[in-house]
Amino acid sequence: MYEQHFTLRQAPFSIAPDPEFLYLSPGHREAFAHLSYGLTQGGFVLITGEVGTGKTTLLRNLLREMPPDTDVAFILNPRLTVRELLETICDELGITYDHADRASTKHYVDALSAHLLEAHAAGRSTLLIIDEAQNLAPVVLEQIRLLTNLETDKRKLLRIMLLGQPELLDLLARKELRQLAQRITARYHLRGLDRQETEAYVIHRLQRAGGSALIFTRPALRRLYRISRGIPRLINLIADRALLGAYAAGQHRVGWRLIGTASREVLGLPGRRWQQRIAVTAALVLLGITIVTGWFAFTSSDNPVVVTGTRAAAPDATPAIADTGSTPESAPIDDGSNEIAQDGTPTAAPSDSRAERGSTASTAASLAQRPVTPAVAPLPTPAPNASLDEFTRPDLTSAETQARAYAAAYDRWNADVGSVTADMIPCDLAPRVNLQCLGTTGTWQDVADYDLPAVIELWDTGTTPFYGTVIELEGELVTLALGDQTLTLQTSTLANHWYGSFVILWRTPPDYAGSIRPGDRHPTVAWVRDTLVDRERRVAGSLDRSFFDPTLHEAVIAFQRDAGLPPDGVVGPSTWIALIRRADASLPRLVSVKERAADVPRS
Repeated sequence: MYEQHFTLRQAPFSIAPDPEFLYLSPGHREAFAHLSYGLTQGGFVLITGEVGTGKTTLLRNLLREMPPDTDVAFILNPRLTVRELLETICDELGITYDHADRASTKHYVDALSAHLLEAHAAGRSTLLIIDEAQNLAPVVLEQIRLLTNLETDKRKLLRIMLLGQPELLDLLARKELRQLAQRITARYHLRGLDRQETEAYVIHRLQRAGGSALIFTRPALRRLYRISRGIPRLINLIADRALLGAYAAGQHRVGWRLIGTASREVLGLPGRRWQQRIAVTAALVLLGITIVTGWFAFTSSDNPVVVTGTRAAAPDATPAIADTGSTPESAPIDDGSNEIAQDGTPTAAPSDSRAERGSTASTAASLAQRPVTPAVAPLPTPAPNASLDEFTRPDLTSAETQARAYAAAYDRWNADVGSVTADMIPCDLAPRVNLQCLGTTGTWQDVADYDLPAVIELWDTGTTPFYGTVIELEGELVTLALGDQTLTLQTSTLANHWYGSFVILWRTPPDYAGSIRPGDRHPTVAWVRDTLVDRERRVAGSLDRSFFDPTLHEAVIAFQRDAGLPPDGVVGPSTWIALIRRADASLPRLVSVKERAADVPRS
């Protein structure tokens, strides 16, 4: 309904688990790594999280990238008996069984075991995925445990993933299920997004839908985080309703007030206008008492006096808190002063100070107890990084800033690609000089982990992005090639301009032709084998050095774990980058040798 109004290709905040809108926060990336691990290892993988944290979306993305040699049984409705569970697994895998024999479950298990052995002999693996697993009965969970006994001498024939809400953890903690709990080889609890991740998530979805990153004002994004607590499903529901409200009001930006209105409609929160009216009335009464007391004190003496007010306590009024859907002590009053002007210029933002979160009544009471003295305006204290004098958008078009940013990145690689102009697609030049582009999203820590020149997408109040190149990153200081100048800034200076999108330029190995995986035969396989040997990893196995055999697969998984990458055994862009970065000391780095030595790799 509102897509045309905001020039969107589609609705950005659908609650359907669409992998096209997948946003990988550090927590979601870790959960996805656990799921990827479950594709290569036997036993159980357990992913838990509150309702709406994105478990099913991760699962849909995993299914989309499932290797072609994997058979999947996917169970969405686990409220099943043992017999119904086994029948469902057989149906999902296309296994025939005797429908008339319902005296026992043995024939189901026998048919499943025969199928798994045949699949293993044919080089195929089998994966059982159960979503909403907190609804499984203990007796059904015990039967699932027994299915992991189907194995050969060297490997499990059935890999199992369980996804569910936190209640699943309580279920597995029961004494009768301790054997199952001991067989869980990887587990992860997915939490909500933090404030920075929430803002990046909203902007990511807007951009994926073809919209501007500035549709939601900064105060609106902060309020959205407080109400949703970083739960993606709640973010989607409230943001979608807020866009609808802005469309109905003829507005092209979503402000702080619209988020509150949308949250009341979506979450069914009652309004609190009556509380505000009581508090304002109390404040006016106190103010009247102060004025009257001061007038009597002034007229009862020939000499000037200082009015100290009364010592009467404020009436027991309910604090005037705007309906944010959060706890009262963290919610500012929604008086409309916290919006951003249509031109994007910030006005007064909601305060985070507890001293400014109290009610109007308590504020008036404290004023009534203070001496009346001539008002002297205090000198303003400038906030850190409040001025953008050091960082402004270059006087160039979006395409021109992009061209100059990529030119700076190529220059860091000493790559002669000729002139990079605004009418080019800069990444098309990379293969000419044995480079590739990797586009992704993340945090400054992610940029530092790649430790290679990065082109970042920046925003101001305009409708198009502009681009700069990170050429150094030392702690909280970033050196940025922007337009025709090189700036060294605090990363916090870019907090309102960079929302996590960046592109890494990386060098490819000889004969590079893309990702490689077990079973592939290609010259780059030999390069990986040699590189791992150079890293003191003994890689024996096949006499054909260009064949990706199981021994090399295990070595790649071990390397990925050491590098903090998803241990899926596939050499894709991130693994290529990690291999090349460690093998070639001449690469252009962002982080100094001293800081790299002090850095502890992420697990």
